[in-house]
Amino acid sequence: MNWITWDKHTQVPLDLLLEADPSEKQIAKYLSKSTVFGLGSKEQTIGIICLLPLNDNQLEIMNIAVLKSARNKGIGKKLLEKAFEFTTLQDFSEIIVKTGNSSIDQLAFYQKNGFRMQQIIPDYFSEHYPEQEITENGIACLDQIILIKEIKS
Repeated sequence: MNWITWDKHTQVPLDLLLEADPSEKQIAKYLSKSTVFGLGSKEQTIGIICLLPLNDNQLEIMNIAVLKSARNKGIGKKLLEKAFEFTTLQDFSEIIVKTGNSSIDQLAFYQKNGFRMQQIIPDYFSEHYPEQEITENGIACLDQIILIKEIKS
């Protein structure tokens, strides 16, 4: 398993990105401005993470996804560790991630990896994804949860 870094001219595995963000339109908005790392081989990417600078201090994880067949094997943790390393190397002091209120597994994953809840934005998903009704774990995804981790350099 190797690290893959995409440049702006290389096509990323959209099907994998869509597992974490159901809108091609939303993905297109951040993809060209993001640094994208993946884990896999020439034949298949099994995990991917998109990192977008927000300002001089913050970097946001815009998308993190792992193939269903490769989940619960530490791939997500490796992607987060790569993000933490990149954050430090680029002199950012915080990394931020946003997810839905219904994303129970993701909320647990981020908190296990040092993220703290900072804010809840009510009705974010119903306003920004009006054409899609998102449900996870039998829960309607309505509100956005913002989590932050401070990175020590």
